[in-house]
Amino acid sequence: MNLKEMNHWWEIKKTRKELVPETKRRLFEILKKDLKRRQIQIIIGLRRTGKSVLLYQLIDYLIKQNTDPLKILYCNFDEPELRKLRIHEILKTYSELTKIDYKKERIFFFIDEAQKSENWVSDIKLIYDHFPKIKIIVSGSASLKLLADAKRTLAGRAFYYELKPLSFKEYLSLKGIKIDEKRYLLYEDKLKKEFNNFIYRPFPELVKEKSFAHIKRYIRESVIEPIILKDIPKEFTDVDLLLIERLIEIFLSEPGQYLVIDELAKELHRAKKTIYQTLFYLEFSYLIKKILNYRPKIRIASRKLARIWPYHPALTIPFNIQPERYAENLVIAELDAKYYWRQNGKEIDVLKDLTPIEVKFKSKIKRDDIRTLLYFMKKFKVKKGVIITKDFKGKIDNISCIPLWEFCFKQQT
Repeated sequence: MNLKEMNHWWEIKKTRKELVPETKRRLFEILKKDLKRRQIQIIIGLRRTGKSVLLYQLIDYLIKQNTDPLKILYCNFDEPELRKLRIHEILKTYSELTKIDYKKERIFFFIDEAQKSENWVSDIKLIYDHFPKIKIIVSGSASLKLLADAKRTLAGRAFYYELKPLSFKEYLSLKGIKIDEKRYLLYEDKLKKEFNNFIYRPFPELVKEKSFAHIKRYIRESVIEPIILKDIPKEFTDVDLLLIERLIEIFLSEPGQYLVIDELAKELHRAKKTIYQTLFYLEFSYLIKKILNYRPKIRIASRKLARIWPYHPALTIPFNIQPERYAENLVIAELDAKYYWRQNGKEIDVLKDLTPIEVKFKSKIKRDDIRTLLYFMKKFKVKKGVIITKDFKGKIDNISCIPLWEFCFKQQT
């Protein structure tokens, strides 16, 4: 597909309907407000979360706001025909086709799958610095290249946004289900039913999928494998694919493992440096995330006994993990948690601003279930704690028990 074909609105003066779903992700409103700002907007996220759709929706919005369609340029570096071109060459071709002088006119420049263009960071820096009327919006899947290179080179020139897998509210919206948020408990039965569908369908293309076998295949073949086989090897020359595949199997089949490098190195017959390096690739490609052991007294996180979780529990679906682990992983993803706490044989699953949160995926909570929470609250003078349950709701002392479906519904991410 060439540049003219990609920018069909130059001729028909509107975006094709099939490219622009009416329902929009929460991030759309944030991106829309920042379109008026000078800074480059860089959208990152896991594969298949809908970044390209967001770009098309922004283009559609601009056209409906009476922006001249000829002043909206979109290119996708997933196309081999464009990948070999530098960004200034694309702009030159754009001007030849549209007779719009990009050096003088106010134009909106959308760059999709930017990480597949070798020199995209240096190229857009030059464009930003020399042509202030050009507004640049970028998307990409491989966060390592987008973030590591961009934050170093584009310091002060860019805003960054993460498009995550669907939240429960976004899932409901995409499915056309309207809930009065102030009176959501009136819809409790419906929400519970839909939540059981949502937890295995947090990608836009899976919202209405009925086949669980297809869901497992989709996540493995459309999300995980392209990252392992395409994204990571494209960026690095020293990739050990066998090691990557083995670590993925280890961490996605048994979420929440404690990271003990010595044991991994011994088990996998690799140097510790190689293990560390590969973990770095996996973490910044949105396959895993590291949760650190927090030490409130000295305000630092201990690197010892870090826990490794999948970036999102949906990545574990091909591995058939236990519901309790899936629930804990979902809470960590919803909160974007960075810390847990463990000391002297006692452990708290998640800390959020020092509020202790435990995941007890069952229907009845006993005194024994809150013992560690009470210990933590007393020791560190914390006033409240939270337990995420399967379907139990209530309060025990200063600990709130919240069903997982309700917790996810009330999240804003």
